[in-house]
Amino acid sequence: MTSRIRDTIVTVVTVLIVTTLVSLPPVDHFHGLDIDVLHWLRAKFATTDIKPVNSPTVVVAIDEITHASPPFKGIPKVMWTPQIAEVQAAVLKGGAKVFGWDIILPTSASTYLKDRRFDQALLKGFISERRNGRIVLGQAQLNTQIISPHRAFAMTAGGEANIRNLDISLDDDGVSRSLPLFLEMTTKSGEKVEVPGMAMELAARAAAEKPQLTSKGVQFMGRVVPGGRARELALNFDSRIGAIPTYSFVDLYNCARAGKSDYFKRAFANKVVLFGLVLDIEDRKLSSNRLINQPDFEGAPLPCIDPPSRVKKAINRSTVPGVYLHATAVNNLLDAAALKLPNQLSRIATSLLLAILGTLLMLMLAPVNAAISLILFGGLWTSIAIWVFRDATVLPLIEPLAAMILSSVVLISYRFIIVDKDKRYLRQEFSSYVSPNLVEAIVSNPDRSAVAARHQECSFIFTDLADFTSMVERVGPEVLHTFMNEYIDGMVGIVFKHNGTLDKVVGDALCIFFSAPIAQADHAQRAVDCALELDAWSRDYVASMNEKGIVIGKTRIGVNSGEVVVGNFGGSTMFDYTAYGDAVNTAARLESINKQLGTNICVSSQTIEKCKVFVGRPVGRLVLKGKSEKTEAYQPLSETELQSPAIEAYLEAYGLKASADLSAEAAFAKAAADFPTDPLIKFHYQRLRNGETGDIIVLSEK
Repeated sequence: MTSRIRDTIVTVVTVLIVTTLVSLPPVDHFHGLDIDVLHWLRAKFATTDIKPVNSPTVVVAIDEITHASPPFKGIPKVMWTPQIAEVQAAVLKGGAKVFGWDIILPTSASTYLKDRRFDQALLKGFISERRNGRIVLGQAQLNTQIISPHRAFAMTAGGEANIRNLDISLDDDGVSRSLPLFLEMTTKSGEKVEVPGMAMELAARAAAEKPQLTSKGVQFMGRVVPGGRARELALNFDSRIGAIPTYSFVDLYNCARAGKSDYFKRAFANKVVLFGLVLDIEDRKLSSNRLINQPDFEGAPLPCIDPPSRVKKAINRSTVPGVYLHATAVNNLLDAAALKLPNQLSRIATSLLLAILGTLLMLMLAPVNAAISLILFGGLWTSIAIWVFRDATVLPLIEPLAAMILSSVVLISYRFIIVDKDKRYLRQEFSSYVSPNLVEAIVSNPDRSAVAARHQECSFIFTDLADFTSMVERVGPEVLHTFMNEYIDGMVGIVFKHNGTLDKVVGDALCIFFSAPIAQADHAQRAVDCALELDAWSRDYVASMNEKGIVIGKTRIGVNSGEVVVGNFGGSTMFDYTAYGDAVNTAARLESINKQLGTNICVSSQTIEKCKVFVGRPVGRLVLKGKSEKTEAYQPLSETELQSPAIEAYLEAYGLKASADLSAEAAFAKAAADFPTDPLIKFHYQRLRNGETGDIIVLSEK
């Protein structure tokens, strides 16, 4: 089985297993967590340009201030009916479309008081409004028991026609993320009927449109209400400050008694009003906005009578008063803003795609690059999910990201244990013998495409150690072994430092090239820099050997650049990555010419032209053995050497010689007398004395 087929099978199996795992029912509740996380992310990063807050629904809240204020302090809510009647009447007179009760009064104070007319004001309010349908009382179902308003309240409010359930839905993790639009109820005759829930009823009366039950779900205002389950609405919480205006009941009571009808018109005209509890402990729900944790009254409208400082500063909690779930549902219905949830197929498809992405990244990229790519793709998918959530569309988030990460972990483990095992073996076995860049090219391209023969412009270095043969004859095997190991290790280490490719080692001589197998745009500069460092290291090493009594000569170096044919020419039985071409031969000749010139390094103009930085002096235009064209050569120098008196004298004399000036010999004679240790001054002076002229040097030896 080839490695590609093996990798493909592992990738497919991993993707299928991971996608199956994240799609199993035990993992399903993570989809609910998607909604919670997206609410939080949208609140943090994507609410600045959503349409302005204009809630169709407002809340009249029995809050902690109400409980602590007269005439309510220390009195049970069943004794508040006169005050409730006054506030309800003022709200409806202010133009409210409908007044829904999110509290239940299961008993009546008149049952226990001598004054049988105690609840008369509230009862008259119900009677006056029951025909126009602007009051809806709430009831709740606890297991099989139904908790309803006291029969006097229920009858005067219009009976079953104006009573709706306040039930909410709970997911498996105990979080309320949706609300039933219709509930199945059993009539007194035993017939089962579908009855709208409180939020559905309030929205229908506000819009003056009756919802329809269809095979596709609940149709309202010309469209099907999206939801996660049949006949349920997935709550889309507006997390902005003051998204649902909330008024303290005690402030409204004082406002009504003060006769400030204008305040009620400004606050409640054309609004759906929900009357409920906003307390620290009672009737609080864990819902899908639980990660936002805003104080209850933050951003509330200015009160009518009570100063803002008197409003109780609520603390952040993960729970929300139940009345806000119904208020949110009403707003979602009227604004067509209910959450659109992905179906099971789209969730599986998304997890599958991201799992595939995770496996491919880990299989194709280096681990660090793959990890960075995973983070970037994860961030991108999260950003997309946040963006579309602004329009109430929920994209799968946690499951697909988990699939991508899990598949990546599996593939990186597989890659480390199986795929990269062979690569690690090759690197370990060959890195001591072959250039690291060549090893990497072979490992990364097992089909050997990287080492196939091709035309390539390269730079070459040839080195040779003077007097090596005579040294071999003088020293013992142990000394020679130690010397060669240290010398070759030192030289090769510098080559690898500059990312050069070691072609071959022949005795003490090295052949090095740059820009293959991996192309290097700065190959000429690398070659020159490498040659200078090789020369400096060799000088120090030879000096240390001479001090130990091991006499050895200097290292001669030649550098040249040009187009060659480079590749593996080892046949079918061996590996020999090398280069062929005139540029290779010229580099070898330049190394050899150092012996006649007395220099250490000789670099061709073909290399210098491709260098960004080069400091040196001209040697001459060389006609190498067996060639007719001229090779212009230079000796590299340091900036300090270039400014020395010897180099200044050389350049002046060389300029005269290059222009065939007859005074050149005298200039070189003086320079030779002043600087007798300079090899090039000595070389050119001797040429002139022998009758040669100009800067063309014809070489009779290789």
